[in-house]
Amino acid sequence: MNAAVTREYNGWPNCIFIQHAGFELVVTTDVGPRIIRLAAADGPNLFKEFPEEQGKTSGDRYMLFGGHRLWHGPEAFPRSYSLDFDPVGHHWEGQRLCLEQRVEPATGIVKSIEIECLTGTRFLLRHTLRNRNAWAVELAPWCLTLMAPGCRAFVPQEEYRPHPEWLDPARTVTLWHYSRMDDPRVRWGRHFIQLSEDNGIDQKMKFGLRNTRRWAGCWVRGFLFIKTFDYRANVQYPDMGSNCELFTMPGFLELESLGALASIAPGESVRHDEIWHLWRVAELPTEDVALHDALAPYLRELAYPAA
Repeated sequence: MNAAVTREYNGWPNCIFIQHAGFELVVTTDVGPRIIRLAAADGPNLFKEFPEEQGKTSGDRYMLFGGHRLWHGPEAFPRSYSLDFDPVGHHWEGQRLCLEQRVEPATGIVKSIEIECLTGTRFLLRHTLRNRNAWAVELAPWCLTLMAPGCRAFVPQEEYRPHPEWLDPARTVTLWHYSRMDDPRVRWGRHFIQLSEDNGIDQKMKFGLRNTRRWAGCWVRGFLFIKTFDYRANVQYPDMGSNCELFTMPGFLELESLGALASIAPGESVRHDEIWHLWRVAELPTEDVALHDALAPYLRELAYPAA
């Protein structure tokens, strides 16, 4: 990490700016926590921001604010939408920034995020949910990154294996009631499933995957962003077995990873890690085979969180 300072950003007075390898993270501590900005130095934000919510520190409804956040799954209202307007506790442990939210009154859960700069243009994100109730709670860590408009996300297909040598299914694909298989923003390719944000299509689209390849990526504003995460066989994931989900509606796209469902005893916690990778990539093809070839050198550089 090159430097870190605290100053105002978009009306929040106490944001932490982290500079690393030519990139900048901005983290809110007046609310959240959110990683509200990810950008090359002096470049546009690769994350979505909601202008009408910037700088707000109170309200009677949940605000996304934008950027990257931690939830607990599976999604339910009002549990998933606990207000997070309180100041966030934070401290440094060496080169690692540790952020901890106050106990959510409605759920008894404490959310925390740790950020560590790794070699190259990589960041390690550690997401923890701690149970402060007097009873066990079943949930899963759920990490949601809101990408800026005009982006295109992609997740890998599972390895091709011929029939009849291989008879077992390769993966699940989960669809929500509002998702349409003929949605023009989705490309169902041999190597990838792609999802584009399109402000001209006024509907929502979401799908989940059992993603054993352990990565999902997005091309946004001339940069390639890939997050890696964990997958474990023989555990239960939320949403019919999804450890990776993509969602879009006009204005943004969410790149999401999920940990396993777990029963957390009082005082205990669960953790889910992501490693973020960044490259400047001026163009990226949409055709499936060409995209496969273009991504190949970047995929060889991926680092994965320890199991």
